[in-house]
Amino acid sequence: MVPGSVTSFWAGGLAAALLLLTELILPPAVAQTPPSTPSVKQAAPARDPNTIGIVAGGPEGGTVPLINEIARVLAGGQETGPRGELALRVLPIVGRGGIHDIQDVLALPGVDMTITREHLLMRLQEGKELGDLRSKLVYVTKLFNEEVHLIAREDIRQISDLVGKPVNFGSHGGSVEDIARDLFRMLGLEVSEVHLELNEAIEEMRQGRIAATIFLAPKPAAIVDHLTRGGGFRLVQIPYLAQATPYLPASLHHEDYPSLIPTGERVETIALGTVLIAYNWPEKSGRYQLLSNFVDAFFSRFSELQAARQHPKWQDVNLAAVLPGWSRFRPAERWLQTWQAQQAGIASTGSVSRSDRPRRLAPEGRDTEMERLFEEFLQWREQRGKR
Repeated sequence: MVPGSVTSFWAGGLAAALLLLTELILPPAVAQTPPSTPSVKQAAPARDPNTIGIVAGGPEGGTVPLINEIARVLAGGQETGPRGELALRVLPIVGRGGIHDIQDVLALPGVDMTITREHLLMRLQEGKELGDLRSKLVYVTKLFNEEVHLIAREDIRQISDLVGKPVNFGSHGGSVEDIARDLFRMLGLEVSEVHLELNEAIEEMRQGRIAATIFLAPKPAAIVDHLTRGGGFRLVQIPYLAQATPYLPASLHHEDYPSLIPTGERVETIALGTVLIAYNWPEKSGRYQLLSNFVDAFFSRFSELQAARQHPKWQDVNLAAVLPGWSRFRPAERWLQTWQAQQAGIASTGSVSRSDRPRRLAPEGRDTEMERLFEEFLQWREQRGKR
């Protein structure tokens, strides 16, 4: 050992020890490198490995009743364990709606899926508010349209009567807020925003403190009929604007809301498409397999959701419909490919009896109202092409 090396060794060792001690006692705020954020969220607690969580809407309705129907149908007919355990349990979770439900899918361990609007999904992807959603989320299937309900006091005859008056846009960040702002902006109408839950808004309308509230839900929404029963309210028409590309023309009928719409009349409105999305779990994970089990049960038993006792919106769903630009969950894609191959075999041989055929993926025919709206859309597109 060369002279002075011992002194150098101890000095170096002391410096290293002091550096280590400094790193241990200094608060995290002065750390040089922040801890890396995990790229995959944690899975749900192992104590409930067969439960898949679907979050949707707020406590007042929206898509929550339809998720309850999914849970009820898939629970029926399953064999249970010694303590009543189900091989696959769907847990409906009441959320806050809008962007909040997508955030829950991205972050909460027990939330695997949500029903969200296609329009919102596209907007968030374009703005990158939540990062690259196409790498974090997959879709299971496109679903039904949700109608915009403009519920107003009886003295409000048309939407322009709301200028300068307080109108409820729902909770901040909820399903309605951005739609309501977009709607009144396109129509060039200025109103005073308030943010209340639906039941609170209805009571404020009864007291004359606000003029109207906007509610988004698949028709018929039982809560709309329930809260407005007893008079004093009306459903106001919302004009369909050709430049409003995310929106679709729709209408509400007496059969949907007997207490709000007179017999034989209809109220024109707008609607938005919805989609069932899921967290993009790693392929070899337990949650991925659980999601695959859900897809097999949901698709295979979809005809039970289309039964008369369930919500009529299930009749509008085509499980094979594609969401452009997004990846479908692979087991869902494989299931559909298998079904389509079976259908091709049936068509070529004609040897399979009706009772043995797989259930249909889409309604066998359009009702007259859907046919009318589709014809109006085709006429508008043709006129626009002549300009």
